[in-house]
Amino acid sequence: MAENPQNIIRSWNVQTNFAGGPVTSNRLVPPKYGRIKYNYVKTWREISAGVGDLDWSSKNYSFYIPSGVRVLAAMYLRIQLPALSGAVYKSYPGLYPIKEIRIVSGGSEVYTAPYTEFLADHMQSLTEQCAKTFGKAYLGYESTPSSAARDIMCPILLPNSAYMDRAGPGVRGHGILPATFGANDLEIQLTMHAGNYLSSDNSVSVTSIKGKCSFMFHEVNSSASAVANLQDKRGLYSIINRRFTELTSGWQHYAVADAVESWNINQPQGVVTETILIACAYNADADRHTVTYVKPTSFKVTADSIVQKDLDTKNKIDAELWTNGFCSPDDFPQPGRLCFAAQVANTPHTYAGGYNQQLASSIQYDFTFAEAVSYKLFAVQIQRVQIDGAGQMTASLH
Repeated sequence: MAENPQNIIRSWNVQTNFAGGPVTSNRLVPPKYGRIKYNYVKTWREISAGVGDLDWSSKNYSFYIPSGVRVLAAMYLRIQLPALSGAVYKSYPGLYPIKEIRIVSGGSEVYTAPYTEFLADHMQSLTEQCAKTFGKAYLGYESTPSSAARDIMCPILLPNSAYMDRAGPGVRGHGILPATFGANDLEIQLTMHAGNYLSSDNSVSVTSIKGKCSFMFHEVNSSASAVANLQDKRGLYSIINRRFTELTSGWQHYAVADAVESWNINQPQGVVTETILIACAYNADADRHTVTYVKPTSFKVTADSIVQKDLDTKNKIDAELWTNGFCSPDDFPQPGRLCFAAQVANTPHTYAGGYNQQLASSIQYDFTFAEAVSYKLFAVQIQRVQIDGAGQMTASLH
């Protein structure tokens, strides 16, 4: 029997109470075929000069972006990891070589980024398949960990880096870094972990990586006029990204299950979009900590003796994550989060509120866990990074 939807069509006439809004789309017309502002192609440039002495446990190892680099999409530290003897690599070894990345301009610090925490947060924003695909391409991921040699590419957290936010793959783009700085060359300082941070056994370290490192620059190539316009934005460049400010001082030991732990802080400057409570199953050796995070069973923030938010049950902890858009792949479980911006997981490029804690004279965080853990507390803040007319880069929380 042929279909005849006339009864459905006639019923639209009695749905007018719900049909009075403005027309927002026409799904019977294809979208307009547009264009991008610039045609471009990305190419790789590898530079090993100046990285020959970089090794495990190096501190503030300095490297300057070469003057020949003009329009930069991304930058990576390539490490040719040797085969391990007596242990296997952790599942995602590329999460652990770098402790922190410090960006310096004109001799002054712009910002410091904790590497593993930023990368783990980014991975938590990906789908299961995307996390594994990215892990294989960049971080040395294997579904069954082995001791085999491999290449990894560790993202350098420049201001335009995709890995400083939670956007994941997509068509939005992450902008470029115009690499003309005049006399204020941009300096990258790396502090490296010890070699055993990548190993499944803390008594086994990856052997020296001296001479096995290089920097990979993913450059944007376009017409001469486009490159001339993009490479020099002194006095014009301004970008909003995130800063992770550690409120604790290194890993702290939470010893007794269900005991209330309190942390009083001098309120961080600027706008805090969320506070993250990162915890791992307790181990006195920091090199055993992984990104298999343990969620708290309660998490509360109090300002001047007035409770601002109180997640006092496990259900509320989970609901805080779900209602703010945090839904991560199995390999990257969520930490505890107190969210102060609306849908903070899904708005990395949109102002959606926050908590300026300078309005309080004292801030206290209280939390509990169901087991002994090692933990850190981070405030996630909005920061603006700019390049002034002289080519000096600065970052501000205001």
